[in-house]
Amino acid sequence: MNSCKKKLITLFSCLFSLIYLYCARFGIFAPEINRGIYVGFTYILVLLIYPAGKKNNVKKLIGLDMILIFLTILCIGYFILEYPDMAYRAGFVTKTDMVMGIFMIIISLEISRRVSGPILPGIAVFFLIYAYFGNFFMGMLAHKSFSIARIIGFMYTSLDGIFGQVVAIFSTYIFPFILFGTFLEKSGAATFFIDFPNALTGKRIGGPAKVSVLSSGLMGSISGSGVANVVTTGTFTIPLMKKIGYRPHVAAAIETAASAGGQVMPPIMGAGVFLMTEFVGVPYWDIVKVSFFPAFLYFLSVYIMVDLEARKTNIKPVPDEELPVLVHVIREGWMFVLPLILVILLLIKGYSPTLSAFYGSVTTFLVSFIRKDTRMNVKDVVDTLAEAAKKSLIPGSTVGSIGMIIGIVYLTGLGLKLSDIILSISDGFLPLTIILVAVAAYILGMGLTVTSSYVVLAILAAPALTSSGLSPIAAHLIIFWVCQMANITPPVCLAAFAGAGIAGADPMRTGWNALKYGKALYIIPFLMAYTQILALGLTVYSFLIYASFSAGMLFSCFTLQGFTLKKCSWAERFLCLILAILFFYPSTVAKIIACIAASLFIAYQVHAHDGIRKTYIGR
Repeated sequence: MNSCKKKLITLFSCLFSLIYLYCARFGIFAPEINRGIYVGFTYILVLLIYPAGKKNNVKKLIGLDMILIFLTILCIGYFILEYPDMAYRAGFVTKTDMVMGIFMIIISLEISRRVSGPILPGIAVFFLIYAYFGNFFMGMLAHKSFSIARIIGFMYTSLDGIFGQVVAIFSTYIFPFILFGTFLEKSGAATFFIDFPNALTGKRIGGPAKVSVLSSGLMGSISGSGVANVVTTGTFTIPLMKKIGYRPHVAAAIETAASAGGQVMPPIMGAGVFLMTEFVGVPYWDIVKVSFFPAFLYFLSVYIMVDLEARKTNIKPVPDEELPVLVHVIREGWMFVLPLILVILLLIKGYSPTLSAFYGSVTTFLVSFIRKDTRMNVKDVVDTLAEAAKKSLIPGSTVGSIGMIIGIVYLTGLGLKLSDIILSISDGFLPLTIILVAVAAYILGMGLTVTSSYVVLAILAAPALTSSGLSPIAAHLIIFWVCQMANITPPVCLAAFAGAGIAGADPMRTGWNALKYGKALYIIPFLMAYTQILALGLTVYSFLIYASFSAGMLFSCFTLQGFTLKKCSWAERFLCLILAILFFYPSTVAKIIACIAASLFIAYQVHAHDGIRKTYIGR
């Protein structure tokens, strides 16, 4: 990439960020202008940063990019200028509309292909074919076919296709929080969020692995990407884990599982909570409140698994001289907690997420001046604005293809039909319904980001879950959780591949171990469906339920690791599995039986292995 092109990309990126920083504070433009600008800047930057290819005739490929950039500007400009007239004559598509619409569809598919690969645009093409050849499909999927003019008109000239609600959500909610997270990273907060857990837990057995769990939860909530989270925190934690004795594939698996949980960690949840707010139609804080304990339960599970692995393989703590001093870490980085606290308080008080993210970004910039070595200068700000825009391209590049998919779903009524199909296959049996949705999420996750998968399934599968008796919040949270599975489940497991690359480990072994460490992703959606985990408050009864679920997660960890105070026999592992199920089961009698049996089991372990007990407690 030559110097002139780099400067052009930086200029466009900074302008892109500044526009939506302005919108975050003073409000967005008219819908067609806001969405048009977002799509236009995204597409142009993708065409500049992600070239058509690296082989064959480079000059021809550069020429193709220039043609696509020109067509993007032409199509977006026409849409913004002509939208009032197109809305007035809705349903009537002119020849110019048709030409511009065809170009826009082709460009949108190509943009998705360059950044996300061929799967998402392939799905979008299938949906377009489905809209045109609907009468050739059989059974519930059949519909009256739509003309090409009707399809293109709906995709391009309305606010329900390429420029649909997904663009509005990404530009209004996702982009400001990407900007906020980038300010935190560039200001030095990323270092603090790694050093603080390291100083806090590094002296304990398996310290670096526990650091991974805590730091990945902190960073993942902001970053919004499991893979990015692995790369950010794993670069530090994986080598340390290997150094103290963790096998390479285990170290990578721990980081993968911890990073995958970052997006379900409140308060930001990788910006997924703001998408959910739009879909469910409930206040932000209502979703955050019910998400706290499930997220805690997930990270508790990973933490216990890490601890048991360290004890099972006799891994020693990190020497004191290699650890940061907690007092020094707090003294040097305490100010980076302030922007997070401010954002949370603003959201609780009812400020819009967009405005909260704006003030969070400004506050991060201001607190960086507290220390000389973290002070952000003009170059740092420019780099931050440019980096935020580039980060936004990964989710942003999908808006056109996702918009087409959702547009066809609305146009053909496929959403209700697919829900009926899922319900007919599962026969209304809720566990099977959840499994079918999870399978769909996994398949989508092979080619889509978590956010993209969630958006698609929120439209297609949420009605099936709500029809099975779940509340809208429970249905959408279940979908959001199962959409994380592709990051850690082989053979896709992109986050595991990233971790394996850092650790120098086998990707598949890493993936299978990540699946073990992240098992809570498969358990908690069922708890959301069958227990009161999302409706618990701060009563005595609620704390008893919290304790019961935590105990269930503990015994599930005993089962998978085959270790308590010592290596477990198969009979002991089977007993631990039964106890875990009883603790999770929504019955008071089952929980009482589990408590009694668990007490006897632990008493037996302590009594039979007194030496191990002293060692265990001593550490």
